[in-house]
Amino acid sequence: MAFGPAVSEQGAERADEAAEDLALMARVRDGDREALVAIVRRYQDELIGFFYHLCGDQLRSEELAQDVFVRVYAARTRWQPTARLRTWLYRIAHNLWIDQLRRQRPLLSLDAERASDGQRWHEVLAAAPAREAPDEEHRRYLRQRVQAALAALPAGQREVFVLACDQGLPYRDIAEILGIPEGTVKSRMHHAVRALRDRLADLLEDEA
Repeated sequence: MAFGPAVSEQGAERADEAAEDLALMARVRDGDREALVAIVRRYQDELIGFFYHLCGDQLRSEELAQDVFVRVYAARTRWQPTARLRTWLYRIAHNLWIDQLRRQRPLLSLDAERASDGQRWHEVLAAAPAREAPDEEHRRYLRQRVQAALAALPAGQREVFVLACDQGLPYRDIAEILGIPEGTVKSRMHHAVRALRDRLADLLEDEA
């Protein structure tokens, strides 16, 4: 019975956050740069993570995330409170990424690492056999293998996988961000997971 109140509290927190986002964007629309700074602080890390898992390059990810906020400020007078700010930010990020893909082939920096190892898409390796005190070299090898497997996915599948598994967005939000049916999101996710499992099969096999 305790689950119900917890869900209600979580829903209330999300509602409060959405209300705060709307208030901040209303101020940004009026040219308030301090409100923009508050939005940057709230969302920059997850946007950097989004781009990192698409290109594997930390510096480039930071630059792209910064470009998202530049576009937000440039489009502030056209903003309408018809969608959640987080969804709108990811729609801008998606369009920015598509622009990057059209200009050049995305780079894959296998040596690039984030400050934290908390990359949720490593859950793909959840079935991998546990090792005793894995050393840094082995952890780096795993990161490189997973990043390379992600990079080998078709762009549409990779973006859906990152949005769902790393950013934790529900399929309906991903469909809105990418402008595709929710069924297409589910299909791309299915193919992405299957492809990753195939490419990382040797890491997922149980030790005899």
